[in-house]
Amino acid sequence: MKGISIVWLSETDLTNLNAGEGESNLIDVKKYKSDGMEFPYVSGQAMRYYIKEAIRRSLETTEYMCVPDDRGETCGKITECLLCDLFGFMRPFEGEERGGGGAQIRTSPVKVSPAIGLLPFEDNSVTDFLTRRHRAEKLEGDIVNVELGTNIYKCGLSVDVRRIGGDEFVDQAARTLKIKYDIDEGKRKKRIAKVLESLRFLTDYSKQARLLTDFTPDLICVSFQNVYSHRLQKLFRLDENKGKRALDIERFTEILKDVKEYSDNILLGSISGLVKNQQELEAAYKDLMGTSAVVMEPKDVIQKAIKYVDEHNLQ
Repeated sequence: MKGISIVWLSETDLTNLNAGEGESNLIDVKKYKSDGMEFPYVSGQAMRYYIKEAIRRSLETTEYMCVPDDRGETCGKITECLLCDLFGFMRPFEGEERGGGGAQIRTSPVKVSPAIGLLPFEDNSVTDFLTRRHRAEKLEGDIVNVELGTNIYKCGLSVDVRRIGGDEFVDQAARTLKIKYDIDEGKRKKRIAKVLESLRFLTDYSKQARLLTDFTPDLICVSFQNVYSHRLQKLFRLDENKGKRALDIERFTEILKDVKEYSDNILLGSISGLVKNQQELEAAYKDLMGTSAVVMEPKDVIQKAIKYVDEHNLQ
């Protein structure tokens, strides 16, 4: 197992998960344009934050995850710190260390995509307002408009399994890059499990005091790959010819067939009512994976994925 790729859909109620630049009296939603229409999205930076905080909440007493300082720098101790190992870092060299220039850089083994809305924002949104109160002799306040929307978001995550718990170095004799592991395979598996488990408990989004939102997976696919690839991220797309909330089954079949060639196992899970053609989706999955393949609930997929990692060798 060299890589784990995950893609999921999550349906939200009215919310504003990631605000844009806005104005003094407007809290907008971050949007992107496609074919002349605007769709909401949540930045990759925000997605990383949600996952980090979910992992931080699940830490055991013997586990350590540093807090970035006022310059955003972390400890850089990948053997001890889950944050630095899983999400990478850049630490400038100081003083006489390495001549006082440059930086120590670790590329993040855990990579995430922005969460992109699949439904047009204009058709699924409203502008709400709130009052900002000021501390003064008179009770005064400003009216602030807040953009809110419902949508189905597509999210993605990839784990570079080989780099978890290890650091690259140049073998001068062979002139090749190698990875040296300073923690055992059991600890590496436990750190991967923390990432997988975090998807069940994503919570720390913006504006949750008055816009309580569930953003955990409603439809999820996980592939355990013997090569490192992000191909699975194109698995889910809405089919415009079948109306709203219907998945493109032809696209689903093509991508799954491709990924299956270098994957030891592919898991699929879904709740009911998310997409209109769920039975077609399940049939396409079973046609490719075998009649014994089962479409589970998302929580069962995550639990089975954690168990699969624990029972198989890492590379």
